[in-house]
Amino acid sequence: MKLTYKIGTGIATAALFASAFAPAIMADNTITENGAGSTNTISVTNTCSATVVQANDSDISVKVKQTANTGGNEANKNTGGDVSILTGDVSQTASVSIAGSTNTAVAPSCCGCEQVTPAADISLNGADTTNAVVTNTVKLTSATQANKTKVKARIKQKAKTGKNKANENTNGVVDVTTGGVTGVVGVAVSAPSNTL
Repeated sequence: MKLTYKIGTGIATAALFASAFAPAIMADNTITENGAGSTNTISVTNTCSATVVQANDSDISVKVKQTANTGGNEANKNTGGDVSILTGDVSQTASVSIAGSTNTAVAPSCCGCEQVTPAADISLNGADTTNAVVTNTVKLTSATQANKTKVKARIKQKAKTGKNKANENTNGVVDVTTGGVTGVVGVAVSAPSNTL
């Protein structure tokens, strides 16, 4: 997160004198004791900006390969006895969980610009003077958030309990029993989110 605060105060003071009196301009923005017919202006401008910029770029690649085999057993050319092949069960589970990128930001207040306005005073000027105090407060707040997520998931499962052989057996009972095959694949992708 990038937070930038900027406070600017500009003060412009102008006086047109119609007499020989010298002006008195104080550091606390005071114009006083100018002559008759003068124009006296104090202008104060406060500028405050608060900026939030966030970005996420996620590139995710997942590859899962599973292989299980209880098959391929052989009991061939037996004589005078029973032949039995019993294979177990095959169970495979593949689970992939991908969380999307997240941006969370609290928008800042605009710096309390109204609290930094200096005092301004125009007083004790002569007759027919024009006096003005102008105060401007400008507040700028901007927020930018972006998310980009690219996900590629490849899952390959292979389970085998077959291809058992019991050939050319003599004088017996031949029994081939294969177990069950179970495959579970789960892929969960959370979408990216922005919160401001």
